[in-house]
Amino acid sequence: MDKIRFVNEVVLGWMKSDLVRMRDSIRPVSSEVGNINFPLALCVLSYMEYLGGFLLGKDVSYTTNVNEYISTCLSNTEEYPPEILNDLIRNGLAHDYFPRGAISRNGKHPAIYKGRTYELVLDAETLVNDFIVSLHIFISKLDDKKYESRMKIAMDRIEQLKQKHKDYIDELPCQ
Repeated sequence: MDKIRFVNEVVLGWMKSDLVRMRDSIRPVSSEVGNINFPLALCVLSYMEYLGGFLLGKDVSYTTNVNEYISTCLSNTEEYPPEILNDLIRNGLAHDYFPRGAISRNGKHPAIYKGRTYELVLDAETLVNDFIVSLHIFISKLDDKKYESRMKIAMDRIEQLKQKHKDYIDELPCQ
């Protein structure tokens, strides 16, 4: 996949469009469940990790990738400490679907704050909005050589996994 297609299809198509649709279609209702706080936060935290690897030209680690994305693309870097995002939010959501804090959708800054009932709260609405704004910076900073290097690593990994599971894939029914 070339860089232009990646930007248009993956970054602006899948990532941005999905986030905008989720954010705008399911508006939060105060103190109610079903506000998609967790999915919004988890998507953005995963996207920042993934895109940070493209800025680096390789996939290093969650904290390194996210730090690269935040420091390169966000203007309010102090609101998003990568270690806190990883240890207290992302790992809880990804591994337990239970953050080690709370997730809100009030749309206010700072993005991480002390709540009335939780010591730490990440505002998913603010995170999503800041991330969407940051995408144009990501696109402008995406270096051709680093993109090619990271994409090759990704495609090689996909091919390895397809070969590993070739028997299963070969037996799948067609639709």
